[in-house]
Amino acid sequence: MKALVTGASGFIGSTLIEELTNLGFDVTALMRRTSSPSNLEGLKYERVEGDLSDYDSLCRAVKGVDYVFHLAGLTVAKNRKTYFEFNAGGTERLAKAVAEHRPGLKRFVYVSSLAAGGPAQHEKPRTETDSDHPVSAYGAAKLKGEQELLKFKDLYPVSIIRPPMVYGPKDKATFIFIQTISRNLMPLFKGLSHDGHKHYSMVHVRDLCRGIVQAGVATPAKVPSGEIFYLCSDDIVTYEALMTTIAERLNREPLKIRIPSFVLKAMAVGMHGLGKVSGRTFPLNLDKLNELLPDYWTCSNAKARELLGFKPEFTLATGMADAIDWYQARKWI
Repeated sequence: MKALVTGASGFIGSTLIEELTNLGFDVTALMRRTSSPSNLEGLKYERVEGDLSDYDSLCRAVKGVDYVFHLAGLTVAKNRKTYFEFNAGGTERLAKAVAEHRPGLKRFVYVSSLAAGGPAQHEKPRTETDSDHPVSAYGAAKLKGEQELLKFKDLYPVSIIRPPMVYGPKDKATFIFIQTISRNLMPLFKGLSHDGHKHYSMVHVRDLCRGIVQAGVATPAKVPSGEIFYLCSDDIVTYEALMTTIAERLNREPLKIRIPSFVLKAMAVGMHGLGKVSGRTFPLNLDKLNELLPDYWTCSNAKARELLGFKPEFTLATGMADAIDWYQARKWI
């Protein structure tokens, strides 16, 4: 069995490659020339240079593979056009390359995002039957990528995965929270929900990658082409509970700093302006602000449990312990 993984050098992609090779897959990793192999140290794979903007490189990469796991995507971009060019246009080009150069593909799995669906409206977690309402350019571009891929669902089997917040070893996004708390500071944001909290679904990267593989190897009889799945842990956590869990694992009693929403908005405006002047992209900008303001980024894994046999192994406590132990062993904190 041969699998192509895009976004292979990222923390999710590298974890997926580890999962695939442990299951006996031969893995081809599509990587740009400038991509660092540091996350792939010790893993067995064949590196193929290419880019989602280079159609010819995609045609070469898909030849001979049995499965495509498409993880590459921009999470931060200068503008809406860039998000769509890479996340939607790149997915369309890869799907077309498979259609033209890999007849008989067993399945194409696209790792999209909960952002493509948008936040849940109230306390009820989002499900796959809910209508999609992305609130950011990133989410809209991911949704457009799904739509472009689904145009090919009658030519070869397609599955779409929508993870929520992903954390675990090698992640640099949630690591910012961990690093901040390790310095005895805990920034807190108040929600406008009935209980004053912000609520999130999360998934440990190893649970996510097991689910991605389950979606990939499922037979068309069991999982028809075109199905969408939310992959998340069983628990919904508040932002404050997440931060408290990190503090407890680090054995810290950090100073709690409650940040009003108007301060967050001002910071986003400032970073957006700085990005325009400097030409740089920052994790906090006006587009990301649209994702930070909603109180319910939650989803249900019921469909994945039923059709894929998905069963998350990590709770927030055990998953965060796994991540923090990894960071500490490598002296990140």
